[in-house]
Amino acid sequence: MKKTSQPIIIDSGIPGPILTIIGWTHGNETCWVQAIDSIKDTLKIKRWKLFLIYGNIEAIEKNERQIDLNLNRMFRDESTFTTLEKETIEYKRSREIIPYLDASDASLDLHSSPSIGSPAFIICESNCAPVVEDFPFDIRCYGFTDMEPGWTDGYMNSRWKIGICVECGNHNAPDAVEKALMSVEKFLQYFDMIDIQDSWIPKKSQEIFVAKYAYKTLTEDFRIVKIFSDFEDVESWQIIGYDGSEGVFVEYSGKILFARDRNQIGVEGFVVISSI
Repeated sequence: MKKTSQPIIIDSGIPGPILTIIGWTHGNETCWVQAIDSIKDTLKIKRWKLFLIYGNIEAIEKNERQIDLNLNRMFRDESTFTTLEKETIEYKRSREIIPYLDASDASLDLHSSPSIGSPAFIICESNCAPVVEDFPFDIRCYGFTDMEPGWTDGYMNSRWKIGICVECGNHNAPDAVEKALMSVEKFLQYFDMIDIQDSWIPKKSQEIFVAKYAYKTLTEDFRIVKIFSDFEDVESWQIIGYDGSEGVFVEYSGKILFARDRNQIGVEGFVVISSI
């Protein structure tokens, strides 16, 4: 079913803050679809306004992560883009979404992972910590805004707004949809758009990690030496992959995220995080 490029707008009729929930920023991440599609026609909010946005429309239609570039690195200032980047599907889509982010006070971006057994976790900066403390996740990561510009949450944070990303685990994990739905519920509850539901759970402590560095590819042929699970332990000087013919090693011991083969220059090969 073709998805609309325009947001689904749920309006209480009471003026006030605007929230945005985005899913399918990557076209093959499906858990959000079931979550949002199950509420978009029935959700009632008691105040303010909500935008529900389908992310990469072209990638959704092709069931691909992306068409040209990673949409979740395209929410950057205009001056940072090359002429070639401005010709991509993802650049054009980001420019369609940005006005809704600009109009919003807070955003929630829902993701899932292709990695089997990938833990569910939150990515947000410290200003968002009170919002996510009741989210159904044991792990929160921060420090990505400057290291990896272009995320929707980083875009919001750079404008002194609330920007949150949740990774709900593997696409097909039994509880991925449940975590996506509960994240939406907790997000709306925090801003008092809906009343507390039956699925409310008590606050619990979250393990906190900070991003140490991201490796950016130098060639169009970056290949990892094995499949790395998200949050797998890595040691200083451990080999992660090859960028062309050159070996790529970990600079700091910690845990690895988002290690994937890449066929583009200047994109994220992997991220290393550490516990605080």
